[in-house]
Amino acid sequence: MTDILIGTSGYDYPEWKGVFYPEDLPRKDFLSYYATQFNTVELNNTFYNMPTAERMQNFYDRSGGNLFFSVKANRLLTHDIDRNWQTVAEDFKNAVQPLNDKGLLSAVLFQLPQSFHYTKENRFYLSSLLQNFEGFPCAIEFRHREWIKESVFEGLDKRGTGIVFCDMPQLKNLPDGQTFATPFTGNTAYIRLHGRNADAWYAKDDSPNGSSRYDYEYSESELKEFVPVIKAAIVEGKRPQVFFNNHPKGNGSKNAKAMMEMMREREQNMAVPAVNCSRTFCT
Repeated sequence: MTDILIGTSGYDYPEWKGVFYPEDLPRKDFLSYYATQFNTVELNNTFYNMPTAERMQNFYDRSGGNLFFSVKANRLLTHDIDRNWQTVAEDFKNAVQPLNDKGLLSAVLFQLPQSFHYTKENRFYLSSLLQNFEGFPCAIEFRHREWIKESVFEGLDKRGTGIVFCDMPQLKNLPDGQTFATPFTGNTAYIRLHGRNADAWYAKDDSPNGSSRYDYEYSESELKEFVPVIKAAIVEGKRPQVFFNNHPKGNGSKNAKAMMEMMREREQNMAVPAVNCSRTFCT
């Protein structure tokens, strides 16, 4: 399990008390407890609020140095881009540099919106962005299927950049990994499980951060679909990073722990199958 990073997208969820966190655990101790259960966490609050080096150091201190961190890029670099994006990029890099120096920054996650189409302008911006972040481990999550093509895969691979495999509902324009062949590029196999709640994905949502779309619990059989793929990625020299974003009701924490147990059992009882993940998610 040392080569596999498994955790959740975010950790600071009071509703997880009694499901994942002990009922009497103070909120300030959530991350310290989380670090005893998982080996990685995806920080999503950095999308809404620009992080600082002091804040990142605080995450490190509270985790006891026992967690790898994937840090989601700020919205000013993905959703609300303007002419000052390079200044924003410098601020962001300065913030996450302490984690990078410690070897605990597993990725800077750039989650691009569905409105980010495959245009010449956007391709130029993405190329410039990745060049700006050279020296940092980067992963790109596309939310429009226009980007799921061989030329994009090759371009990301040349830059050593990972592409995020998304498990999400099979809906129009979404690059769902179940129906579109998504490769593992760069040195990582970044898997993000959003759930398969198709009815709520585009529904009007008044819940915090649009969380109802992620209100989904994976079944045991659904989780097992990912086990041979994760193992095969290791054989190909990729480091798997698996994050569960189905956080409502503590489902993400439950599914992440179940996945960890499945990987342990497979590690003990089964040989790794010959699966080629360099061109398709699973063949």
